[in-house]
Amino acid sequence: MKKLFGLFFVTLLTALMVILGNSVLEKSVTAQEAISILTAGKDSFYYQAASELQNSLKDSGFSLNIKESSGSSENLEQLGKGTSDLAFAQQDAMLLLRNLTDQNLAQLANNINVFAPINNEVIHIIVNPNSNIKDVKDLAGKRVAVGPEKSGTYISAILIYQISDLDVTTEQIMPMEVTEGIEKVINGEYDAAFYTAAVGAPLLKQINAQQGAKIKLLSIDRQFFQENQKELVGDTVLYTPTKITAKTYPWQEQEVDTISTSSFLYVNKSLEPQKAYNLAKAVYPKGADLKAKDSFWNEFSIAKAKSQVKAGLNYHPGVKKFLEES
Repeated sequence: MKKLFGLFFVTLLTALMVILGNSVLEKSVTAQEAISILTAGKDSFYYQAASELQNSLKDSGFSLNIKESSGSSENLEQLGKGTSDLAFAQQDAMLLLRNLTDQNLAQLANNINVFAPINNEVIHIIVNPNSNIKDVKDLAGKRVAVGPEKSGTYISAILIYQISDLDVTTEQIMPMEVTEGIEKVINGEYDAAFYTAAVGAPLLKQINAQQGAKIKLLSIDRQFFQENQKELVGDTVLYTPTKITAKTYPWQEQEVDTISTSSFLYVNKSLEPQKAYNLAKAVYPKGADLKAKDSFWNEFSIAKAKSQVKAGLNYHPGVKKFLEES
């Protein structure tokens, strides 16, 4: 009888331990704070970077919900409306949002802060050699693919046209997926295609030698852009000179002068300061690991962020607090 009672007690204790264990596990899972992040398509650097960040935060107390989008412009609009906590976007897209004639949209920029610096995204202009395009101004009257509407590529293209005194309302600019646009340039249907992405973009590396013989990267007169962009953005540093070294892409024989725009991880201003602080504390120490995995995180560091705060960039108060303590 004692043995039977002892067996019953052990069974009951085991059951209680399982129940309590499950309860603790459930609390651990529910204790994770959900954070949403807007990226771009699944084949984009933004989506890849978000996936890397999601993986690095597994044991941090935060769970990252990745959302696809058209790209920078849509990301900023949705972030400003509060449909997401975080979003990747280019600096030129942020500038354009602030300066839209539609005040309802322009005011969304007031709801957005910077969370972290990420990279410098390069303006690639892919041209068909038979189109006789030797300078950005030669795009006048040409058929040019400019990426999907609301994408970073589209925004860069529009601003570069404006800086070059080309009227986007009369030019033959064609919004479409970047892959489709490049294919049309290779086939001779279009004269050029824009693509804003970090140097070494896989999409351009995948172009084979036969296709690559039908295209080239257009050099951009950096001095011209440095002077002319002041008329559009004043003292704001929107585009900076950069180079794409020869053989960055298998079909690219020569070094190319171009320009780049910074990209950031932006955050909704209304994110509670303590939550933003905790997230920054979880994310920033992962910088070296993220950078080692993917050069897309090239600019992501505490030192870089601190210098930008000092320069007056609009960082979230919770992130500022973390940076001050680091």
